[in-house]
Amino acid sequence: MHEEPFNLLGIPPQDWAKTPESVRLALGSLLDIVQAQSTQIKELQTKVRDLEAKLGQSSRNSSKPPSSDPPSAPPKPPKVPRGRKAGGQPGHQGHSRPLAPPERVDEPIELLPDHCPACSTVFAPELPTIGEPRRTQVFELPAVQPHITEYRQHSRCCPDCRSLVTAELPPDAPPGAFGPRATALMALLRGRYRLSLDDAVELLADVWNLPLSSASVVTSCERASEALAPVDAAIQTVVQASATVNADETSWPTETRKGWLWVAVCSIATCFRIHTSRSGPALRVLLGEAYRGIVGSDRWSAYEQYQDGQRQICWAHLARNLLGLQERYGDETRWAQHLLDLSEELFLAWHLYKGGWIDQVALQQALIPVRLAMREKLHEGAEGPYPKIASFSRELLVHWEALFTFSRVEGVEPTNNAAERALRHAVLWRKGCFGSRSEAGCRFVERMLSVRATCVQQQRSLFAFVTEAVEAAWAGLPAPVLVSSPATA
Repeated sequence: MHEEPFNLLGIPPQDWAKTPESVRLALGSLLDIVQAQSTQIKELQTKVRDLEAKLGQSSRNSSKPPSSDPPSAPPKPPKVPRGRKAGGQPGHQGHSRPLAPPERVDEPIELLPDHCPACSTVFAPELPTIGEPRRTQVFELPAVQPHITEYRQHSRCCPDCRSLVTAELPPDAPPGAFGPRATALMALLRGRYRLSLDDAVELLADVWNLPLSSASVVTSCERASEALAPVDAAIQTVVQASATVNADETSWPTETRKGWLWVAVCSIATCFRIHTSRSGPALRVLLGEAYRGIVGSDRWSAYEQYQDGQRQICWAHLARNLLGLQERYGDETRWAQHLLDLSEELFLAWHLYKGGWIDQVALQQALIPVRLAMREKLHEGAEGPYPKIASFSRELLVHWEALFTFSRVEGVEPTNNAAERALRHAVLWRKGCFGSRSEAGCRFVERMLSVRATCVQQQRSLFAFVTEAVEAAWAGLPAPVLVSSPATA
């Protein structure tokens, strides 16, 4: 039974006793309807709030990438004007292209002034020059004509058995119609510069005068992939032996089903792997079954296979989540804003440490009041009336130690930015090629992404390295070393 209507309506009991029974019954029915409608309104308000929060999600307040932001997404906050003009500031040391040494100059042209512009005096040819000449160098690309090697395989008839014998190709001959540099270039146009097959064919014909088809580009990419296989394996070995890695994943369509591209970044190498799953087994394929280092990541469930002392949860993700909660519940509570303020204090202490202003002990001491205040707010949120805040708080309390691994372990970053930056090139490639349609295509993607990112970390030329790897593979020699494995380091 619901509460008596006179209690809900504020009617004095003595007046309620004088009210006719029919009126009492009618008021009771109306109150039942109002109470049911009130409950329904609260439920609908919650649904509307959830839908508005979902529509308001962007790269600012969630883990969604910036490329998915709708036109209605709020713009980035404007930069605070500092009263300076754009460009180089006074006293800034400029960066200019260094002059090539004289031995690299192909065509020196000596220029001598023949008259004085001030008084029109004509200079005698034997008038000596003063000091060193001003050197102005102009770089130009020569017209490219491919170097064509033709192997003429003559045939002879054996005088004894009358068999027709044709000469074999030499061992150093390429397996197809294109040499190592041309093969490496095709692989880079696809895997580094993200050109479509048709665009690659057109560019190779227009600039390098290479007559080929899209099938030739695909074949050359497969050959480059085979040459890079041992290099890619060495990169994964180095990553799996690293004391700290940052890991992340993004979707990558495959031939049979939706796949996932995983990445693990350490200080000297980056490894990519494509897997059909986004779960723990895929992560173990990337990092190995017995990885014992520290993994920086977001809060995706696949990373929970590692203990909290072996993890660093990304604070950049947490800040975006807190901003989303602040926008959802900002009119009712300042809980999320308080934690956002505390996260700014956390990053301030971290940047002081990174800048060399404080040491690791001072960093830990600076974070003590931040940690205490955060823990208090999380307990408050876990017991509060807001479901999203409560679940978020309980999750962070469960993984509390994983929030501050960066403060006690050298080399660990508080964010997962390294892995997210490594995925940007892959995401742009995916948007243009729509994923991979074969097993060989997946391997090409993995190896090109891994070698490209690691070449950047090692400050190596990607084109020169891929060319060297192709040459070594065709000559039957060991692959060139990009990173040293723990056994050879």
